[in-house]
Amino acid sequence: MRLDNNSQNHITPLHEDKNYIVLARRTRPQSFSELVGQEDVSKAIEGMLSNKKVPHAFLFTGTRGTGKTSSARILAKSLCCEKGPTHSPCQTCVHCTQITACAHDDVLEIDGASNTGIDNIRELREATRFYPNSARYKVFIIDEVHMLSTGAFNALLKTLEEPPPQVVFILATTELHKVPITVRSRCMIFSFKKIDPAVITEHLKGILHKENIQFEDDALKMIAREAKGSLRDSLSLLEQIIAICDHTFISTEQTKKGLCLQGEEIAERIFSAICTQDIGQALELLQQADTASLDIATLIENTAQLFRNSMLIKSLNDKERTIRLTQLLPKEYDSLKMTADKLSIASLSEIFRLLSSSVKEIARSNAGLAWAEIIITDCIARAEWLSAAEIMSLMRSGGGQSAPPLRSAAQKTNTASQEKTLTKEELRVTAPPLQNPGNVKANSIDLDAFKNLVMHAEKRSKTLATRLGFAKIDIFTAKTVQFSDSPENSTYLSFNESDLIHFWESIREIGFQDAEFKGSFTPKAPQTRKISIKEQRPLHDNSKNPSDRQTHSLKTPKNQQSVAQHFQKYNENISINAKTESKQPTKKAISLSEIKTHEKSQDFQQRERAILEKEHIQQLKKLATEIQITSLD
Repeated sequence: MRLDNNSQNHITPLHEDKNYIVLARRTRPQSFSELVGQEDVSKAIEGMLSNKKVPHAFLFTGTRGTGKTSSARILAKSLCCEKGPTHSPCQTCVHCTQITACAHDDVLEIDGASNTGIDNIRELREATRFYPNSARYKVFIIDEVHMLSTGAFNALLKTLEEPPPQVVFILATTELHKVPITVRSRCMIFSFKKIDPAVITEHLKGILHKENIQFEDDALKMIAREAKGSLRDSLSLLEQIIAICDHTFISTEQTKKGLCLQGEEIAERIFSAICTQDIGQALELLQQADTASLDIATLIENTAQLFRNSMLIKSLNDKERTIRLTQLLPKEYDSLKMTADKLSIASLSEIFRLLSSSVKEIARSNAGLAWAEIIITDCIARAEWLSAAEIMSLMRSGGGQSAPPLRSAAQKTNTASQEKTLTKEELRVTAPPLQNPGNVKANSIDLDAFKNLVMHAEKRSKTLATRLGFAKIDIFTAKTVQFSDSPENSTYLSFNESDLIHFWESIREIGFQDAEFKGSFTPKAPQTRKISIKEQRPLHDNSKNPSDRQTHSLKTPKNQQSVAQHFQKYNENISINAKTESKQPTKKAISLSEIKTHEKSQDFQQRERAILEKEHIQQLKKLATEIQITSLD
């Protein structure tokens, strides 16, 4: 077959061709009206041509097979046509025919991947100095421009910014981020989007009608889905399937075999094995895939895609919308829906995350099969996860649908014949109970007063405040103050002389100085004169008053040594009392740190209950991983 320019994209029978031309070349669009799936780009460029406002540099970006190079040639044809500049070239003049045949002297198409050096760009700059031979413009098309070297880009900048009036640059790239910003800022950028599979399917139908080849709709949908938005890829796949079907009838089964979808079949079976929690079947399928030399990373990626589709099926619960989003066939939708009903949305999404995040690790690893076996085993263990809504309904009510008991994957495999289904009335949500440190009121503790004591003590000595925070209390009221006789209090209440003074000053500030102090380890009031902070003087005083110097004599090393000895004797007395009193039965006591811990635990329970009541799904998913659901016989 060959392209007849007079009929614009008319396909002639194959037997008239002496030299075969592939389908992608024979059906290449020759005008913007024939460009498939890029209506926005076509409309914008046609408007520029109609208004005679053509920029000197274009940059076409997009994935492969979306029409970038074809659009560049159409634009060159529109600029050089004898009737142009026009958005609809005549296709009959000498310029149009030569550009279609890629033989025009004034339209230079350069492959950026093979002409990456600065010398190539210098030759291009020299060519821009000459006027066109016969056409209106001299057009330079640089394909895969992101492959140029840094030096080549730098050499191109000035020419690209201020080219001669008869020169137009058309750059094309699949990786826009690799093009320097200095180049992008000098061009008008047009983005070519991926072509919708439905548009590709309709385009393939039109080609097959012209070829007089019968087909099944599902077969073309599979080809369009496999092309992943690339029209050129879909045409190449279609030509491959036409050859397999001997140019007669394209069936779904033959298309599936021709597209080498064996890996997808195994992925579907692995998906089913994970949903049914059959670990043996899943591992056997992995072994079969490895024996068949299938790429394990691609297999895991296909399996992850099935879990993604299943999650959308359960979330949307709308067949038409789900098919439109996932590009599934109706039979595939029904099959996935039936299998995915066994799992919750939480487990489907978690398994998808696990599989998709492991693809790169499996691809890089030398032991891809072992990696895949570990991942699949982990997925089967996560197949029992419940969604937040299921957890809430399970916690709030007992009746309803049946749910399987939670067991490990190995237990499910070994005891499949003895599997017993338990109802939700037999399930209970259990969590480790929080230890209650005691009732504060029952212990006769004025908690606010004790907190004030610690607060005042912290202003004077942080060490004192820390010790008081961990000390256990039996009674703390305005009438009686009693610290517990527990052995640990012998450490927490062993104050040095300054902390002892600070303690009693804090007691006076909260108004408890008249209380009766009990307990073996309860600090006793110092016998010496209480020296407040205001009465202390600086260590270095130049005062000549003898009385002042006498006051400072208290700070001499000799007196400091006597204070240390006094403090040592005080500690020895405390230790002796501790040994004698530790044998006595202790009362139920509580420390401030335990009270704070208990308050935090209660606050956590309140926040957790609020989350359940407000149905905050995201937080419940995290909580679901920590909740164990056990059956009660």
